Formats: sequence, structure tokens, C-alpha cells
Amino acid sequence: MTGMLARPAPALWRTLVMAAAGLTAPLLWPGVLPNLLSVQGAHVHGALPPALNLLTLSADLLIGASYTVIAGILGWIVYRNRQALPFDWVVLAFGLFIVACGLTHVMHVITRVTPLYWLDGYVRGLTAVVSLATAAALPPLLPRVTALLSAERSLVEQQQDLERVNVALQEAAERSNLLAALGDALQGAQTDTDVQRTALDRLGPALGATSMLVALLDGQQARPTVVWGMPTGRAAALVAQDGFDVQQVPVLSRTLQAGAATYLDEGQHLPGAASSRAGAYGLEPIFNAAGQVTGGVAAWRPAGQAWRAGEQDLLRRAAATVGLALERTRALSELARQHEALSEANRNLERSNADLDRFAAIASHDLKAPIRAVTSFAELLSSRYAPHLDGRGLTYLAQIRTNGYHMERLVDDLLLYSRAAVTSPAFATVDTATTIQNVLTRLKPDLAGDVTVTLINLPAVQGDAAQLDRLFQNLLSNALKYRKPDPLQIVIRAQAGPDHTWQFDVQDTGQGIEPEYHQRIFQLFARLHPREVDGTGLGLAICQRIVQHHGGDLWVESTPGQGSTFSFTLPRVPQGA
Repeated sequence: MTGMLARPAPALWRTLVMAAAGLTAPLLWPGVLPNLLSVQGAHVHGALPPALNLLTLSADLLIGASYTVIAGILGWIVYRNRQALPFDWVVLAFGLFIVACGLTHVMHVITRVTPLYWLDGYVRGLTAVVSLATAAALPPLLPRVTALLSAERSLVEQQQDLERVNVALQEAAERSNLLAALGDALQGAQTDTDVQRTALDRLGPALGATSMLVALLDGQQARPTVVWGMPTGRAAALVAQDGFDVQQVPVLSRTLQAGAATYLDEGQHLPGAASSRAGAYGLEPIFNAAGQVTGGVAAWRPAGQAWRAGEQDLLRRAAATVGLALERTRALSELARQHEALSEANRNLERSNADLDRFAAIASHDLKAPIRAVTSFAELLSSRYAPHLDGRGLTYLAQIRTNGYHMERLVDDLLLYSRAAVTSPAFATVDTATTIQNVLTRLKPDLAGDVTVTLINLPAVQGDAAQLDRLFQNLLSNALKYRKPDPLQIVIRAQAGPDHTWQFDVQDTGQGIEPEYHQRIFQLFARLHPREVDGTGLGLAICQRIVQHHGGDLWVESTPGQGSTFSFTLPRVPQGA
């Protein structure tokens, strides 16, 4: 059946040539043409003209030989292809019929030499029986032959459908490869113009277009941005403009405003639009991430080339890819702009911090100078003129000295706070146990008596040694300031926290803090006991700024009358450091 599907189409001229040769060749025999229609009387075989006798004998011999060869070839074909032939017995019967017909012609030759008329009659009877049997066997086969021919036609149609499907699949694969290559190429595009030019350079040859362009929408104005090929006619006039109203072009207006693609073959046109003189036209909208139409991709094709479904699908998907690429480049441009703005803000912040640091240092020096003068003169007055002052004068003088010292500490704390705010910490590995021991050594006069300090599991951390020293000193000083008359116990411990941090807890058995003050105590100049306890109100604010600069958090948990626990987090030392 496969061989039948692949057979060549019959050539009519070959049949005509064979028929013409069969009709004309015998006429060339001597005596045939003059006597073709003459009537011969009764005669015996030997009385025939020699030319006619030779013609009939030769013809009968050739017919018999040909019949024998034809039957032999059919038998050989049937034998070699007996598994594939559906009616092999019919072919064999037809071959037997041909052999029998050949024998009748051979008997014509034999009877001219030897009068074996009974043998000739037997052969003719045999031929008649075989012919009748073959003729009777053929009609019942007609439905089966018709079914086979119908099946063959169905197979041919299926093969043609399969070929069409294969062609469509091949075109779809080519479109997918083109779109994949286009997507890869657009990944490297840095600007809107690069995106559009890259897309048109690849789409133009693939669509067989004569020209293409990308038009971006700005309100009611359309702006042709990138052109490929050589637009002609109205398209060339529009491209020459920087921008035009979309209402001037009905096809463009329909696509850009309604978001519907437009494809026009040669001679087609939309209502209100001029008829296309030659070629085909296609326009696909470009959408942004929000589904809004931001432009369109237009293509012109030569005359006689209509739009196929696969080509429309390619242009539609390419327009979607261009829309995504435009969104990407615009996002990159916005990100670059924001990055530049952030860099400029950081540079301004660095300059501001440097100016603030210089101002704090200068202000500290300029403020401390008159304070030192006031306290120095107060000390001088106290040493030289104290015997000449009454009780009230001595009280005033002591108040001047106390306020002067407090003002000097306040200036120092302001300088520490400002530097903690603008100076980046110099990170290194810091042993917190050693740092706390150094702090306790400095606070030793305040620890005498009934104060117990316990250190538990203190690790090494990543941080600024000077700032961490100030952090622990302020927390311990607060615990010592806000204690009860009872013996004071202070416990400093650390435990592993999340995200590669250590959590430190500084716990005391002091006075405790009311819940409503847990956030306020970290503000500048926040003091809960301004008269009873000496201080500037900046200690915890400085602690919070130091912890924040180390990337951690500082908080308090406290119960009035039972004590407080200040907790904060610090980064761990990296593994292998």
C-alpha cells in the first residue's frame, strides 16, 4: 500500500504513443495497406499469399510469446509479494487466462503446419473455461477493490494532512526559536531605542516585510520612534513627523485605543480609511505590565503576500516581548536614576555628617572653654574668699560649681552622641568579657560594699571596641544610679540569637521602670528622676545609637520595685575569623 501511495502519476502521452505505434506498425508490412479491406474467397491454408501467411504466423508466435512472458512476470510478482497482495489468487487466475490466450495463438501456428484441429479445439475450450471463470470471479471483488481504493485515497489525504501539520509544526518551531533568540537579544538592550531596533531587525526578514516601525503612544499623540526598511506613501509622511494625532490614522486609532490587532490584505481597508493600493498591512498593540496600550508594531508586506495565521501569531508574540523589554529598560532607567539620586543623597549626608562632626568638636571646645572659666573662678573664689562669705554666699558658690561641672558633662555627652550618630564604627573582634572587666575597674569606687556583679557566657563579637566600652559603662552606671537601699545584684549574660547575632542581657535588682516609660527613657534628655539622681539624660540615647550602628536593637523589660533587664543584640564573629 505504501508503494501504491508513492506511484507516479500516469502519463497520457505514453499511452497515446503506444496506441499510435500499434495502429501504424502493421501497415508497414508488405501487402497490408493495399489489401486491408479486400475480400478473400474460400481457400486452404496453403493458398494464402506468402506475405499474409508470414504475417499471421509471425503475429501468432509473437502474441503467444508475449502472453507467456506476461504470465511469467505476473507469477513472479505474485510470488515475491504474496504477503502484501490482497487478491493474489485473482492475479494468478488472470495469469492463467493470459497463458491460455497465448496457447490459442500458438495453436494457430501449429495447425498451419500440422492439422491438429481437435487439439486446437481443446485449447480453445480450455481458454473459454478459464476466461469465463476469471470473468465470473471479478465482479464480486469490485466492492473490496472500491474499499481499498477509498482507503488509499484516505491514506493519501491523511498523508497530505500530516505533511501540512509537519509544515505548521516546523513553522511554529521556527517562530519559537526566533522569539527565544529575540528575547535573549532584548535582555542585553539598555534603552528603549535598542529594544525597538533589535526587534525590528529580527522581525523584518522573518515576516518578509518591506518596512516596519514602532510607534509609542503619548496620550492622543503617536510618535514613530524606530523605523526599519523604507516606508512609502502615507506611512513615509507620518514617519517624517515627530508626532501626530492618532485620530488622523483610523487603523492606528483602532489598534492603539481599543487594543485590538489589525491585519489587512491587499485591497482591504477599514471604514473611513483609504483602501490599500498594494501589499498587506499588519499592526499589533504593545501593552505594559498594567495591561494598558503604550504603542504598536506595524509591518508592510509586498503585493500578493497575505497574512497567514502563523505570521500573525509571530507578530503578536513579538509585540508582547517588546512590551516586556520596554518595561525592563524603563525599570532599569528608573533604578539608575534612583541609584544616582541615592548616591547624591549619600554624598550630601556624608558631607553633612562631616560638617556636623566638625561642628560638634568646635562647639564642644567653644562651650567648654567658658564653662571651665566659670568653674575655675568659682574654685578660686571658694579658696580665697570663702572666710568672707556668709552661709548664703557659700551656697551660691557651691551651686555655681555644681552646675558648671554638670554643664561640662552635658557637653561631653552631646559630643559622644553626635559622634555616635555620624561616625561609622570600626569593626573588629572584641572580647566582651575583657571590655566589661575594664569598665568594672573604672567603676570600682561605686561597686564597693553590697554590689555583686556576675558575668555569664560572655563571647567575642564584631564591633567597635570604644563604642562597646561606652555601651557597657552607661548600662552599668544606670544600674548603680537607680538602685534601692537593698544590696544590688547585677548579672550580665549572653546567648546565641537569630541571624548570626548574640543577645546580651544586663539585669539588675534596682528600682525598676514603669511600663509607660519603657520607650521614653531612650529619648534625648529623658530623665525620670531629675532631682534625686545626677545625670545628663543622654546615657541611654547614646547606648541606643551605638547598638543601632552595630545593626542591633536595644530594649528594656522591667517591673517596678523588682529591677530591670536591658537587652541588645550584637553581630557574631564570622567563622574562621
